[in-house]
Amino acid sequence: MISIATSFSFYESPNHPAEKGSVFSGRANYLKLCIFLTMLFQVSGCVSDKVEHSGALATYQRVLSNLGPQNRDDVEGEDSLHPLGLLRPVPEQAFSSIGAIDVSPDPNSGKMITALSIEQAIVKALANSPEIRVVSFDPAIARQEITKAAADFDVTAFNRLNVAQQDNPVNSTFQSGQAESRTLEAGVKQRGVTGAEWSLGYVLTRNWDDLIGRTRPTRYEPILALQLRQPLLRDGWQQVNLAGVNIARLDHLISLIGFRQKAEDVSTQVVTAYWLLLQARRNLEIQRSLLDRTIETLNKVKGRREIDATDVQIKQAETSAKTREALLLQVKKRVVDVQDALMRLIADPQANLLTDVEIVPVSLPYMTAKRFDTSEILKLAMQKNPAIEQARLALRIAEINIKVAQNQAMPRLDLVASAKTLGLSRGYGQANDRLYSGDHVSYEIGLSLEYPIGNRQRKAELLRRKLQRRKAVSSLQNLADQVAVQAKERIREVETSHAQIEIQKEAANAAQVHLQTLEEVEQVRERLTPEFLLVKLQAQQTLAEAQRAEIEAIVDFNISTAQLAQISGTVLELHPADRAIEAISNIGAVSREADGSIP
Repeated sequence: MISIATSFSFYESPNHPAEKGSVFSGRANYLKLCIFLTMLFQVSGCVSDKVEHSGALATYQRVLSNLGPQNRDDVEGEDSLHPLGLLRPVPEQAFSSIGAIDVSPDPNSGKMITALSIEQAIVKALANSPEIRVVSFDPAIARQEITKAAADFDVTAFNRLNVAQQDNPVNSTFQSGQAESRTLEAGVKQRGVTGAEWSLGYVLTRNWDDLIGRTRPTRYEPILALQLRQPLLRDGWQQVNLAGVNIARLDHLISLIGFRQKAEDVSTQVVTAYWLLLQARRNLEIQRSLLDRTIETLNKVKGRREIDATDVQIKQAETSAKTREALLLQVKKRVVDVQDALMRLIADPQANLLTDVEIVPVSLPYMTAKRFDTSEILKLAMQKNPAIEQARLALRIAEINIKVAQNQAMPRLDLVASAKTLGLSRGYGQANDRLYSGDHVSYEIGLSLEYPIGNRQRKAELLRRKLQRRKAVSSLQNLADQVAVQAKERIREVETSHAQIEIQKEAANAAQVHLQTLEEVEQVRERLTPEFLLVKLQAQQTLAEAQRAEIEAIVDFNISTAQLAQISGTVLELHPADRAIEAISNIGAVSREADGSIP
């Protein structure tokens, strides 16, 4: 490595005073200049750690982060006597304004039920979901990284106190054998956004020695010094020195988008679970109706035992009844499974995994669909899909890293400057008076150059950063292709399921008419044949399957519509998700933080 340094200095004393009108002329001008430069450097080095993210989503994130984990009987699972307390949410005062779920007994069955709308389900999930609570802390954590990066430019105060004594044997009257030195140093220093490092320090030294020729055996020597080093190439200027702050801001934005992505995922899961619960309860009704018809048919067959029904026909009807009764148990299980999935998402004190409450969906599914423009959906996905937004921000981080690596590959050329004023006297006061008078001022300015021969390390780092940027671009393109494929698939699912609704409805009507015709024919038939009984039982099964297919098509349409909005990054803009976000954001929850500390 080759290092070249050049400097020149001047020294002013009472015998060589500064010229009239110079910067250092006049009493205390030097001190004023130091104070002015210090204030100038401090202002230029101030870096704000504030983030400007407004809107309901950012407010919603801050509300959840400030509230902390959900209130439960046992928040941290430490109560060994009541282990289920970890699963039991308790009401939170902050969310009292969004309303509680109404739980009441069913007048028919006596079971506790809650009539839940899809809007209530989404509001409760967005307020209570542990999945969202977990991710809500990420932007707050990333926010502290911005503060840490900006803190590199804060002013630092420094001081030093030193006492030294010497007792050396001497063989000359021109040498001191005994000496004592006491040094007190205090000052401030800072690194600026341009890479400049400056310091302003005051040093007071009290010296004593036994040198016979010394006119002042005890003397005070105060020094007021201002030093500055400004990189001109490597490590210089804002683009490089603010890279850490800018990357921290982008990481915070990435975490905020990740929070939005989790909120969208949970909202989509709630929509899916809600409509699947509606489907499961409807399938339960269909299966019960099928079983009732089958038992009614079995009783009719048994009633004709003395007329024309044989044991074969009776067993045939009994087989169908038992098979459909067994299937009813599976349908009941499916209802409970889907309900538990929905309860886990909403995590409400009135309806959770420990409560014996049945959820009855009361919202009507959507039956109409608009015609989708594939090009417009793809544009929305490229603009608002959270994964693509995060990949785009990662590309910006890669570009910042390239600029930093390019700067680091340059030679080091620094501007070095310093100035100081000195005082000397037997007394402390007199010494400081001479210091502030500016009679003895020295200053130095120069350039320092370092050029690494070969520079392989920094060139390799620059190439690595360029390759990482290419990788980020390829990742963005690959992700865009995947999102486009998913968006087009979701469009086809929406269109297909919507088209199936009318077809399955017609199929269910036809099956209903067919069964009714068979029941009418049964009233006038003279003889019950095994063939007719089989046709009737099959017609009952066909009607149930057609009814299940109809509700399945309706549910698939509603779920695929939500999934399409999720791919395009607009699921939170749909009603009722947007109203839920706004309702929670308007709570104005009180933070659990106190004096900057988090319990």
